Amino acid sequence: MLLNDNKFFKLPRLMAGSFNGLDRLEIPYHILILKKVEQREDNGNIGLICQAKDGPEEKRGVIVFLDGDRPKKDILYRWLRQQIGNSIETIYNSEFNFKI
Repeated sequence: MLLNDNKFFKLPRLMAGSFNGLDRLEIPYHILILKKVEQREDNGNIGLICQAKDGPEEKRGVIVFLDGDRPKKDILYRWLRQQIGNSIETIYNSEFNFKI
């Protein structure tokens, strides 16, 4: 199953970020690169930090799980850490499942 089609969580649209007069409000996913993945210790929520490969803009978003299943969050977090440096388009269209 593609990561983007998973029924257990909703992926962020990555619209939030630091905006100034020169920043683009929307950056296509094929030039948005995963820079960092963060996981909260208390509830396991996962945050993504991305950067445009052709500019200084940074975009952030949080993955919203439909249930509070911590083991699934941990599996996704570890998988996403392996994807650092790839484009968001590539990541969102990658095969992913929770089987180890």
